[in-house]
Amino acid sequence: MSDSLTRPTLPTFSWIGHLKEDDRDLLSSYGEFFPGHPGNVIIEEGSQQTEVFVVISGELEVRAKQDDGTETLLARVGPGETLGEISLFDPGPAAATVSAVEFSQLWRIADADLLQFMTDNPGAGNVLLRTLASILAQRLRQMNPRAFGLSTYAVVDSPELAKQPAELSSVESAAAPEIIPSEPPLEVAATDPGTKVTRKTQAVPDPDADLGPLHS
Repeated sequence: MSDSLTRPTLPTFSWIGHLKEDDRDLLSSYGEFFPGHPGNVIIEEGSQQTEVFVVISGELEVRAKQDDGTETLLARVGPGETLGEISLFDPGPAAATVSAVEFSQLWRIADADLLQFMTDNPGAGNVLLRTLASILAQRLRQMNPRAFGLSTYAVVDSPELAKQPAELSSVESAAAPEIIPSEPPLEVAATDPGTKVTRKTQAVPDPDADLGPLHS
């Protein structure tokens, strides 16, 4: 058995990769590593989602049930990718089932334990929050770029902002369903059944790129 299987560590890339080595090692102790064998269900659709998962090695599939009872393959996820992080901000039932398709190693941490790590280590916690926020914003853009642009106005309630004229209220009401996209509690944005399945791996935005150095 390889050394990477007997002594797993958190990846040095993805959102966790922005942490310093000591902080990564400390974070790993707040969660646990576990194996996923082919066919093992890691997350079950409809179950309450209360954990964040990171794929260390292997590959998993994300499938969702359709109205006619069939299942649609939404995505495949691999090393360094994350599942369930939306539950940190909006707890709820899982929107899809995630299963291992080959032997995989994963790391999981309860939402409460991840929040505790952020509280105990504010410098590292700030890095994680900023990185996760950047990832979620990036996915929202991919789901509906127009909705992302409007949502900044929908969520801001500032007394300094001038009130909109009454005649605009009907327009705002008509736009409301469009500017509040439904985000599944998994890290995988749902695709239409007819679209081609692709890997969701992408470059993770650097949280310090525009915000200057972080003082931990």
